[in-house]
Formats: sequence, C-alpha cells, structure tokens
Amino acid sequence: MKKYVTGFLFSKDASHVVLIKKINPQWQNGLFNGVGGKIETNEASIAAMVREFFEETGVTTQSADWTHYAKIYRPNGYDVDMYFAYSDLAFSAKTIEQEQVHIIDLTQLPRNIIPNLQWLIPLALDKQADFSNPVLLQEIADERLKA
Repeated sequence: MKKYVTGFLFSKDASHVVLIKKINPQWQNGLFNGVGGKIETNEASIAAMVREFFEETGVTTQSADWTHYAKIYRPNGYDVDMYFAYSDLAFSAKTIEQEQVHIIDLTQLPRNIIPNLQWLIPLALDKQADFSNPVLLQEIADERLKA
C-alpha cells in the first residue's frame, strides 16, 4: 500500500492557505492540492509532513505545529494522512520545485482544485470538530467513476 501525507498551512487568521499547483501524478496535472508527498520507508507520517512541506515550500515547520485530522484510504491502494496547521509562515511559502506554490485567499479558492478539497479544507477549519482521533474515510472502488 502506498502511503502519503497532505497538509494545509493556513494563515494565523485562517484567511489564506498554501496550495500547490500539481504537475504529477498525471490525473492531478493543473489542479491545486495541499502540500505533501510519499512517506518514506521507516519514516513517521508527521516527519514526512514536516519534510515534504519544507522541500516544496522552503518553510520550516515542527511536528507540533501540525494536527492530523483525517485519514483517507482505499484498501489495497493508498493511505493519505491529512494535516493542517496555522501560522503566518504561510505567507513565506515559495516555489522550490517544479510545482508552483500559491498562497490562496480562502474566499477565492480556485475552481481547479482536487475535488475532495471542497470539503477537506472546511473540515480542517472547523473549530468545533474534535480531531483527537483523525476522521477515518474509506474510499470505494467504483468502476462507474472511471472514465
């Protein structure tokens, strides 16, 4: 099973979020997503989040900055740990690799985002949610959705 992390760094006042315009994988090309990537062998999920965020944005965060709020998985497929953090370091994020980093006003989210970000971002922002245990979401393999 492939394991990944994705994170959303929000500004302290929750008015902006750091997103990355994807090139790879191909199905994400041209879409905005959170910042993240693969969890390396023997690497803790939170360590992967800190590492990936630095590699892709140049912003140094600490494990304690991030809240693990959801896990999305598909049996025999993939497992994605979702994180969020609040810091004005969001405004320091910059493009480091090929994929462009953007600081997005939350009132103006682009239309070309990964579809589940339409609910994953508001979920991360929900101040009434208890994330002491991450929300567990199992995706289904539905042949009708493949086009």
